[in-house]
Parts: sequence; structure tokens; C-alpha cells
Amino acid sequence: MTWWCSARDVAWTWSWQAYPGVWLFVAALVLLYVAAIVTLGPRHTAPDERSVHPGRMASFGFGILALWIATDWPLGALGAGYLLSVHTVQYLLYTFVAPPLILLGLPRWLPLVLERRPKAWRVLCFFARPIVALVTVNAVLLVTHLPPVVDGFRRSQLGSFTIDLAWLLAGLIMWWPVLAPRPEAGRLSEPWKIGYLFLTTIVPTVPAGFFVFSDFPIYALYELAPRVQGIAAGADQQAAGLLMKAGDPIIWLAMLVVFVRWSTREAKVDALDLAEHRRAAALGRGESGGTRAR
Repeated sequence: MTWWCSARDVAWTWSWQAYPGVWLFVAALVLLYVAAIVTLGPRHTAPDERSVHPGRMASFGFGILALWIATDWPLGALGAGYLLSVHTVQYLLYTFVAPPLILLGLPRWLPLVLERRPKAWRVLCFFARPIVALVTVNAVLLVTHLPPVVDGFRRSQLGSFTIDLAWLLAGLIMWWPVLAPRPEAGRLSEPWKIGYLFLTTIVPTVPAGFFVFSDFPIYALYELAPRVQGIAAGADQQAAGLLMKAGDPIIWLAMLVVFVRWSTREAKVDALDLAEHRRAAALGRGESGGTRAR
């Protein structure tokens, strides 16, 4: 039985195939989330307070859905052994779509739970450092797109699972400094978030450039794979290069959201300061008038 999507030397068909390992992986993440809410939530929230806001649960659900779509048939099978462009779509879903949605779905009290576990907290604080996060996500991007890694790992279920898991973990690490549930868990301030997010857009240009401008297919796996819908290996590789930069609009949108929230918060602070200043000035004038009257 095939548990995880990997390269297969057979012609592609649109006949559905089951991958139980994918289902078990997705189900395990959902069960872990529910178990944490049910068992730990009441200990860290007031009796009349929800353990998790419904909006956060919806975000987590959409993140898991994106993860499932990227991993299961047909994207999982196409990306593992037929089309480099679909492989790139998987990377985008694993790194730029599923992780932020999953992190937005985490309870705000989760860092408090991890803080009581010193080893887990030290690991979290280490990877939450912006420099460490940037190095990690970029290293995973470059290593998992080396020809020996792609051609070798994608041919086995364990190797393909390793690449997928590395992408997911790297995505979670990348987005954590931006979307951590609490500031003390490593969340950056708004100005630093914008600069950090900008830096994440630089390194993906390297594989994207190789994909677009290379005269020959880079990966033997996708060059020699049975063709799907008559798509040539060269055209598939160029499409993959263009798609590799499709994550940039997501990053720019995130930067815009951060900037708008920052500007709104600063405007509110300025308005409060102005109101306080006017109130103090009015009190000062009143006291001066009372003194002159006496």
C-alpha cells in the first residue's frame, strides 16, 4: 500500500488514489489541536471565557485544509513525480499559505503552556529569533531544491515525506516572529515585522532564476517523468520559476496589513495624547482664571 505521495514510473492518470498516511497525518494534527483546547484551555482561561475564539478555529481549519490539498492526490502525486510546477505549488502552500493560517488559529494561551516546559520553551525561543528563522527557512528552501535531494528523496515515500515536513516546519518557523500568539513568545514589533517579511522575499529569487533561465531541465526526475497533458519538461520548469515568486504577493499583502494596523494603532495613540494634552491645557486655563479672580 502507498502511504505517501512519491515518484512512480508509471503514466499519469486522473484515477483517484488513496494515501492513508496523508489522512493520518492530517487527522493527527486536528486531534492534537482539539485535545489541547479541551484539556489545556480551561486551565488557562476564565470560566466564562472561550478557550479559543471561533475565528481562530476557522483559521486553523483552513490552514489544515491547505495542507491537505498540498499533500494528498492529485497535487501530492503530481508534485512528487511528474510536474516541477506542481512541486512548486506544493512548496507555496506548505510555506506561505498553511503556516500563517495555522499560527493564526493557535490559542493565545499556548505560549504560557510551553513556558512551563523549559526544554520546549528554549527550542521555541531559539527558532523565534528573526535571524535564526530567516536562515532556517532559506536553508530549507535551497537544500530541498538541490538536484540530488529532489531526484533522490522524491523517489521514496519516506524521502518525499521528509521534504514535505521540512517545508511545513520551515514555514511555521518563518511566520512565527510575525504571528506568534503573544509578544513574549518572540513576536516582533510592527516596524521589525515589515523589514523581516521583506527579507523573506530575497532568497526564493535564486531557484526561481535557475528555473526560468536554465537552458536544460535541472531535475532528472521531472525531465524523465511521463508527460502530463503533453506539458514539456522545459515549459514545466519555466512555469515553476514563475510560480516560485508567487509567494511574494502574499508577503507584500502581509506587510500591508502590518503597516495598516501599525498606522491605525499609532493614530489612536496620537489621538489619546492630543486629547490628554487638550484636557491638561483646559485645566491649566481654569486654574489660571480662578487665581486671577481671587
